[in-house]
Amino acid sequence: MMLLLVAVCIYLCVVWCSKEDLVGYYENLIETEAANAFVYKLPEDARDYETEDDTATDIGHYDFIIIGAGSTGSVIANRLSEIQTWRILLLEAGQYSNIINEIPSLYTLGVYSKYNWGFKSVPQKTACLGIINESCIIPRGKGVGGTTLINGLTYSRGHPEDYNKWAEFTNDPSWSYNNVLQYFKKSEDFHQTDPGAPVDWKYHGTGANKEQGYALTDYNARLHAGASIVQYNTKNGKRHDQATAFLKPVMDRTNLVISSESYVTKIHINNVTKEAEGCTFTRHGRTYFVAANKEVILSAGAISSPQILMLSGIGLKGHLEEVGIPVIQNLSVGVSLREHAGTFGLQFASNMSITKQSLNEKVREYLENGTGALTSNTQSHVLGWYQSSLEKVPDYPDLEMVTDLVVSVSQMGKKFLGWKDDIWDTLWSDKKNISFYFTIVLLHAKSVGNIKLKSKCPFEYPLIDYNLLSDPDNRDIDSLYEGIQMVLKLANTTAFKKIGAEFVHTQILPACKEFQYLSKDYWYCFLRQTTLAVFHPVGTCPVGKDPMEGAVVDSNFKVFGVRKLRVADSSIFPFTLSGHPHAPCTMIGEKISDVIKADYLPNVVFGEEEKVFVLKKTRF
Repeated sequence: MMLLLVAVCIYLCVVWCSKEDLVGYYENLIETEAANAFVYKLPEDARDYETEDDTATDIGHYDFIIIGAGSTGSVIANRLSEIQTWRILLLEAGQYSNIINEIPSLYTLGVYSKYNWGFKSVPQKTACLGIINESCIIPRGKGVGGTTLINGLTYSRGHPEDYNKWAEFTNDPSWSYNNVLQYFKKSEDFHQTDPGAPVDWKYHGTGANKEQGYALTDYNARLHAGASIVQYNTKNGKRHDQATAFLKPVMDRTNLVISSESYVTKIHINNVTKEAEGCTFTRHGRTYFVAANKEVILSAGAISSPQILMLSGIGLKGHLEEVGIPVIQNLSVGVSLREHAGTFGLQFASNMSITKQSLNEKVREYLENGTGALTSNTQSHVLGWYQSSLEKVPDYPDLEMVTDLVVSVSQMGKKFLGWKDDIWDTLWSDKKNISFYFTIVLLHAKSVGNIKLKSKCPFEYPLIDYNLLSDPDNRDIDSLYEGIQMVLKLANTTAFKKIGAEFVHTQILPACKEFQYLSKDYWYCFLRQTTLAVFHPVGTCPVGKDPMEGAVVDSNFKVFGVRKLRVADSSIFPFTLSGHPHAPCTMIGEKISDVIKADYLPNVVFGEEEKVFVLKKTRF
């Protein structure tokens, strides 16, 4: 209801208000939401969905039930509902987005809002030590569009070698890069906007990557290594989330039902036939059961998909028995949580003049032209892909470097990642001369964490242990240390010297005082304090050839030993990829939809005309 009221207010303001009134409305809305986010407390469980009476009302059946309207589930709902004789139910626990979600630069506000589940890890021992309670924050989207409502918007497919490894790992050549490329292209509506953008080169350094042996590159093409302008999931300056791209254009399809605010508590699996029969969910204080004629497709994400499987009796036998859940299928659910580890806080001063704008000026640019500071999740538009000496596969970058300009330092930045007071004060307080900073992201992480149930109560959040930088060979932390050295070497390039770039020697981190400042031992201590999860969890229901080797699903995402049940989201990734998960999740949604169609309609040929029509209709 609140969403409808906001939409009506905006519509009336657009129709009847002056431009000044509309600008003022947005200014007030942004300031209000920023204030709300600053005091917002993340939830610790999902008890808002709990009902007093768990007696389920049977609401009938659908051909396919899709759980989760995120990066993958939204795509599958769109593509399967193209078959008019199939009835599709899409269940999503969250609500529809609002206009604050649409503004890319305000994504940190989304993280501290009802659109984030608010998961946190258990206290860590090897990373995230600079975070309150040593507990990594884990933003996961709760809403129609999933995490695409609150993510950083970067569109990054990963490296071709990722998919060739995937094909080899699963013994399924359909996952090779040459075969999945068609699915990346199918869902992409690419617009090259940068060549027409005005650039004042006195505010930019050029040539540093060339001096280091790296070129400018399109990181979503064949050549991956190098620096690049970021490719974003935006359109006309607004966030182009997955619901906007794949669900809004097809909401008039009578065979597709999208049920928001619907929290799935269990998938019902017949213990004799080992067949998924449907699922139970709660909505607005009541409990419902819905049956699946053909399949249940679980797309709730790398945190919630393993939780739902375990609550349904699919998981490690010992763990399920420990929490009192009858075991239906003994599989390694949740035992291989993987994540990109990111190191924050390498700061540089420079002689660059960074233009500061008022909120009024930013709003005007956004509303009038779809341009300006509000249209990007960061003040930077540059990232790079580099290879450490520890990655032995040729031309296979294992480090991502992200550069962010520093316009101002705010307490919201401290809250966003959950920094402890002493870490924040050491890194950021009284640093008026900081111009920009680097974040170093480890792409090919070897450390493995896990997810377990806290109890058999479906409204309790799971226990999440990232276990970052814990691999026994120390390869992960060694790689990040090399990344730090790469960044420091950039300061000695001619390009950096032209802008007076200089590494800002901060005070010694309190936890690292026993080490000589800037020595290798110091940097390793620094890494454990400032290395965090970068919000790319994968691998908790991994794809593979054999469940005896830890696989949960086969190469077509069918759960081993259970009929009529698939998992399709980032939880099935067999390892961390060389990019951000959103684009691959979209791709697997496209690919698995074709697989499902072929399974149930083997004699139907989907020709090029049909595909072109679908593309035109679903691009928004």
